[in-house]
Amino acid sequence: MRKIFYLALAVTLVACDQKGRKSRFGNEDGTATADAPKKNTDHKTGKTTAGAPVIGERVAANTQVRIAPDGDIAATLLDYIPVHAAPQKKGWYPVSIDIDITPEEYTKPVFRKGRKLKVNGLAAGVLERDMRLPVATNGEKMWATLNGYTEKKNIRNGTIIETALVNFLKQHKGRSLADIQPFIRNFQLEEEKSLKPYTLFFNYESGIDDPSPMYRVALVCQGDELIGVVHSRPMQIEGSTPKKMQRDFTVHFMKDIDKSLREDFCKKFNQFILAAD
Repeated sequence: MRKIFYLALAVTLVACDQKGRKSRFGNEDGTATADAPKKNTDHKTGKTTAGAPVIGERVAANTQVRIAPDGDIAATLLDYIPVHAAPQKKGWYPVSIDIDITPEEYTKPVFRKGRKLKVNGLAAGVLERDMRLPVATNGEKMWATLNGYTEKKNIRNGTIIETALVNFLKQHKGRSLADIQPFIRNFQLEEEKSLKPYTLFFNYESGIDDPSPMYRVALVCQGDELIGVVHSRPMQIEGSTPKKMQRDFTVHFMKDIDKSLREDFCKKFNQFILAAD
């Protein structure tokens, strides 16, 4: 079940610095009010397209990525650039950003101060110092990974999946699969059906601390009903019953879920997660 976390980064950038602007994502800034992914209008073509799903956290404008907490600045990022973020420690998030590179840079991965950064072809910021970065390819594209730290204030709160989920469940009282589909789509959660009769809709941890990450958040459904949420990072879900499980996971069961069902899920999940490679 454990696997390397290579998650394609989807970015829709709008150069906008207006105070009070509306979110392009249904869960930005902890609101989680949308019933479906937002749509954007290309003002050049007039066409309307679906907003990019929230995959990984997004940063605020002029976010500085440092080589260590309070260390030298490695890069400055534009607004809404996607990053992978590990759990924050003392006000700092370890982060990684996958940037586009050329075939020449792939063979000689030394990047100079002032180099413009792009993510999936779109402007993402600028490098603030000379750096040698690890590079990779999947046969279709090549990228370099910039690792560093950024302050907690730089991560947009509503793009943190735990925050978004807590707010979504507060504002959407339905617990059917149809009710939670907007959240599943917006965060592009994967589906796991091997834990019968339960289905998990999940994402993985960032992979910064562990190159073979496990679940970060998993919505647990039995049939068409959400019965609980499994998570590896701290969460408090209103009206739910928490229970610790193996490998530092916690499950919050929804209100009125039968005790025998809770016990059955915990037993099967613990067996499942302990058997993971």
